[in-house]
Amino acid sequence: MTIDDLNRVLTKGEGTTIEYKKSQGGIPASLYETISSFSNTDGGTIVLGADDNGNVLGLIPSDIPQFIKDIVACLHNPATISPSIYLSPITVKHTEGVVIVLQVPASSQIHRYAKKVYWRSDDNDQDVSEDEQKISDIYFKKRNYFTENEIFPYLSMHDLDLTLFEKARSIIHGVSATHPWLSMSSMEMLQSSSLFRKDFKTGEEGLTRAAAMVFGTDSTIQHINPGYKIDALVRRVNVDRYDDRLELKSNLIDSYLALNGFIKKHLDEKFYTEGGQRKDLRELIFREVIGNMIVHREYTSAVSSELVIYKNEVIVSNPNKPLFKGALDLNSFNPYPKNPNIRKFFNAFGWTDELGSGVRNTRKYLAAYAPGAIPSFIEGDNFMTEIPLISLTLASYHDKLVAWFVFNEDISSWLQDGLLLCRLDPSLADASWTDLILYLVPSWTEKGTQLQPLDWPKNQVFREEEVKKVPSWAEKGTELLHKKTSYLIRILLFTLKPIALEQLLAWIEYSNKNTFRQNYLLPLQKVGFIKMTKPDQPNAKDQKYVITENGKLFLTGRLNP
Repeated sequence: MTIDDLNRVLTKGEGTTIEYKKSQGGIPASLYETISSFSNTDGGTIVLGADDNGNVLGLIPSDIPQFIKDIVACLHNPATISPSIYLSPITVKHTEGVVIVLQVPASSQIHRYAKKVYWRSDDNDQDVSEDEQKISDIYFKKRNYFTENEIFPYLSMHDLDLTLFEKARSIIHGVSATHPWLSMSSMEMLQSSSLFRKDFKTGEEGLTRAAAMVFGTDSTIQHINPGYKIDALVRRVNVDRYDDRLELKSNLIDSYLALNGFIKKHLDEKFYTEGGQRKDLRELIFREVIGNMIVHREYTSAVSSELVIYKNEVIVSNPNKPLFKGALDLNSFNPYPKNPNIRKFFNAFGWTDELGSGVRNTRKYLAAYAPGAIPSFIEGDNFMTEIPLISLTLASYHDKLVAWFVFNEDISSWLQDGLLLCRLDPSLADASWTDLILYLVPSWTEKGTQLQPLDWPKNQVFREEEVKKVPSWAEKGTELLHKKTSYLIRILLFTLKPIALEQLLAWIEYSNKNTFRQNYLLPLQKVGFIKMTKPDQPNAKDQKYVITENGKLFLTGRLNP
């Protein structure tokens, strides 16, 4: 966690997924209630060393090593918390003092602290131990969402590849020589990681789907998940088929290692220095991409996972059980674990870090690997990860765009930085301005007409042969675009940076504020293309509007409605 990440947590305030604890006189007893309630609900972040308002008080530096040791020991003690919870407390140096941060993932099981069940509601940890209906609801939610947790009563140790346990121990030892799993038997390791579990609702117990995926033989995996497959392809020359291919149907340990090898075979190695150390950028980026590809896959789906290396980008597609649909906002997204028990192993292997770090680290290191490149993460029935290997944005066409819309110098200056955030499809790397127009205008119309709130003009010219009949179509958007189409696209361009309504009206040259809201701003908000900077205060005097990640996808022709 960086200082910027910490500051974002401190400014959000306590709630369902955030808790601050002063911890001046030692570890508060309520810490474990909060860890338990976060695990049972939607996960969350705990900051030790901050007051209830998010003001950093700091911890005594000499106390921190013992604090961490005591927290880990308590979480690993089944007599205190059952089942055990494996977390890695981290320290962050703030300008006001050092704090300990605990990032608690939502668990696929119900955890009890001091034999009590806690549930997070707003900023409170509620004891629901006597509420049988609530506990039943929690079980039902976890059983239906975390399909990795499904128990297979007739799955036994004979169906697993026992050599993988030694491989797992060797990998874990390379990361942490004191990890508690190293001293456990194979069955104890499975029980401790919840890959062997008991369903307290039905009384059923046994090895789970996750156990089969991590440690199963190829035959076992194909019997339990017959549709499971990972395809890794290179499509640089032969884009219709492939230049090279790797097909995987094996356990997740070997699959991860094989995918890493495939990446190393086909992508360039690049190094840079961070904190005085020389680091492999390719390894840092794709360790996260491949780790999240495997950890977040929906394993009940028969759809293949795909990793495709093109000339100018890498696309990863993963079957998914989405919480919402659309692009992740890299500055404000709330990560949610899809397979927390599988993730435990990948964390122990050092192949994934704290929840949400994959997205942040990919963005951070990609900027050094391919200067100016910005990754995209799109939640849907298939989770898409797009890793551009070049930087191609609308900023490359700034002057042409300004002339096309006949924007004045103030607007031209305003757009300069914002267009850098609008990533174009890398397949357009060699596109001329006319090529780009013939790509974007049909995309806007095709997708805009599917979004009913926009009431997209039905008579908008968009087919190539029709476009070319319009006089000055490549020089003036006013000649090509319907008036309403022009307004909608201009609004998306102007909101690339937060902008006040009055400024929007002036630049659009629109006089009626109420009509503008009803016909343009509200429809764009309904489809999720723009948002208010202060959504909880819609009438705030300093209210502004800003484009969303989905709005950027639409603007650059990359949205799939």
